[in-house]
Amino acid sequence: MPAPNFHTPEDSRELLRRYMASDPNAAQAIVDRYLARLLPLIGKHLSPTLQQRFDPQDVAQSAFGSFFVQARDKRFLLQHSGDLWRLLAAISLNKLRRQAKRHSAGKRAVSREVATDLANIQQAPLPAEAVGLLEEVQLALAEMPADAQPLLGQFLAGQSLDELSPEHQKSPRTLRRWLQTFRDNLKRRLVQELPPFGDRIATLSWQDYILKQHIGSGGFGKVYRAIEKRRHRTVAVKSLHKRHQTNPFALGQLIRESQLMAKVCHPGIVGLHGLGQYPGGGYFLVMDWVDGENLQQRIDRAALPVSSAIRIVRHVAVAIAAAHRSNVIHGDLKPSNILLSRQNTVYVVDFGLASLHSQIVDTPPVRGGTLAYLAPEQLTSSAADFTVDVYGLGGLLYALLTGKPPRCGEPIAILSALEQGDLPLAPASLGMTLPTSLETFLMRCLATNPSERPSSAQQFLHELARITSEDTNPTQDIISPDSPA
Repeated sequence: MPAPNFHTPEDSRELLRRYMASDPNAAQAIVDRYLARLLPLIGKHLSPTLQQRFDPQDVAQSAFGSFFVQARDKRFLLQHSGDLWRLLAAISLNKLRRQAKRHSAGKRAVSREVATDLANIQQAPLPAEAVGLLEEVQLALAEMPADAQPLLGQFLAGQSLDELSPEHQKSPRTLRRWLQTFRDNLKRRLVQELPPFGDRIATLSWQDYILKQHIGSGGFGKVYRAIEKRRHRTVAVKSLHKRHQTNPFALGQLIRESQLMAKVCHPGIVGLHGLGQYPGGGYFLVMDWVDGENLQQRIDRAALPVSSAIRIVRHVAVAIAAAHRSNVIHGDLKPSNILLSRQNTVYVVDFGLASLHSQIVDTPPVRGGTLAYLAPEQLTSSAADFTVDVYGLGGLLYALLTGKPPRCGEPIAILSALEQGDLPLAPASLGMTLPTSLETFLMRCLATNPSERPSSAQQFLHELARITSEDTNPTQDIISPDSPA
């Protein structure tokens, strides 16, 4: 559950400035903000014939790829707040016209086809499957052979296969085979079969809640502050975006999130009230409301003193240790998934990527997780292990102490570092002076090899306590959601 946003929406010029300054979160923020607007825009400009040839999603992905490549080279200068949307819209429509021309070469006048659709402005249905977020595209790209990756990157940036074939001295047939493999990889990442479930698990009625305020949105869903009518209490309602209500992956994640949250009961984990279903068939979660901010908002103001950083991470570790005792792995620990209430209480939220210990997954479990905080083993198909969360705890402590995530830079560079087993920069390399024992412990939590980390959140607590001479079970100052403030 995102924390309440106490600020006005970020100016698009600032978003672009952050991306060009290599802010690791800026690219995701740009995709999250504009993707939902680009898809219907592209859909409007596709005639029925063109809709059969390619998906609006492909056009949007290509447009984002081209934009990020050029933005990285600082080719754009925005003068007004709405210019980023206009720029992305223009790139997308140019991509559409170029792709339509290539796909229809010599067959018919595509310009007439596009012009007719522009005049009619007929809304095309949005794709039912999840949109390929930038990190998913990068991860699918990383699965390709090394010599195919730069070529596919150029294709995503807007170059045609005819242009790339002589440049890379590869036959068009080879390029088409690589492109199809890349598309298959991306589709496999974005769509998977739903786990079996019945309507009986959706026990809450939508009519029992009044939505009061939209709090935040992500790639798949949105969160509202709401009032539960019967008890007159404030709750958080998490719902999928309308375009994802029939997306198998998004639905499966929401339902699994409710099932795994129901296994864990701890005052440091935001409480789940249950799963509900809309009259039209979509699902929503209802959870405790936390009035406060997330850790990322706190870090953005300044890095924390060592004592405060350790206190917060210990509280998170206590909550995660409780999840581990229930055999649940969070799998996505990062500052934006940790809330601080106005009473300074720490809560863990968002079990959207959670899994059961030793649960074998058929595909890599990364589904929108932030690369900057990702454990290296999460890039590959494997059994989930508690050490994934130990890596996440180390990442949280690193960010609280340094003000930066463990890994910074472009997604492809982070992927390369993860695959090569490169460690994050030690805090000392960033000019920080920490006790040697604490820095050694921190870097061990971020070890590439899971066997070199503490084995669980409870072991993390024991070792941290030994270093800091504190109690291993610091629950006395954690306030339960039901306790008086």
